[in-house]
Amino acid sequence: MDSEGGWWNASPVSDPIQKLIGNVAEVNRLLEIHKQLAGNSPGRKHKVEVLNKSAIVLLVACWESFIEDLAGAAFEAMMTSAADPSVFPNDVLTLSSKALRTDSDTRKVWRLAGIGWKTVLADHKTEILKEYVGKLNTPKPKQIDGLFSSLTGISSLSATWTWHKSSAAQAVEKLTKLVELRGSIAHRVAASSAVHKSTVSSYVEFVYRLSVVSSNQVRTFVHARTKAHPWNHYYFKNTK
Repeated sequence: MDSEGGWWNASPVSDPIQKLIGNVAEVNRLLEIHKQLAGNSPGRKHKVEVLNKSAIVLLVACWESFIEDLAGAAFEAMMTSAADPSVFPNDVLTLSSKALRTDSDTRKVWRLAGIGWKTVLADHKTEILKEYVGKLNTPKPKQIDGLFSSLTGISSLSATWTWHKSSAAQAVEKLTKLVELRGSIAHRVAASSAVHKSTVSSYVEFVYRLSVVSSNQVRTFVHARTKAHPWNHYYFKNTK
């Protein structure tokens, strides 16, 4: 992946892609161990499939962590640049103020006075992450869309998952299959079919592509709201 810098605000947030690269390096390490033990010749390798299964479990954990980082970074970038709450879409503001509007203690509405809106939004972030972190144990499109919609106002991140020869529907289907494969391995220590090294490699490329598209789309959204680029723009290069 290559990056292209943008101009940064005074307090830049961490770059979610860079953390992902570091995490996926651990997945690639498992593939290297597989190669060292079984060689690189074609054909199924016995007694090392456990490495492929472990790699799938770890890869989905990397994707889950990336999504949490991306959502949190987008929110922080918007908060950092915000002079007033209008930097957040109305849906997010409505959702974040719900607790105040429905509280029996009507005095709590004064929490919005001055810069109190920042505290209200920070509390909103805490509650949304608390709600969705559990759901992200199965980081499928529906859960991801819900997280970004509630936290930042991005209505359907999964609808943007397109690239050459791949539609959003195909990306959604492939991600769902990856997460379900992880589930079958993690919960039953088995999979409905053999997990090959090539399967892992294909999914690693897929997660990278998906992450680059997601990062760039969220970056564009944050820039539209704040006029600042929170992190670099990335390009995916197929090394095969």
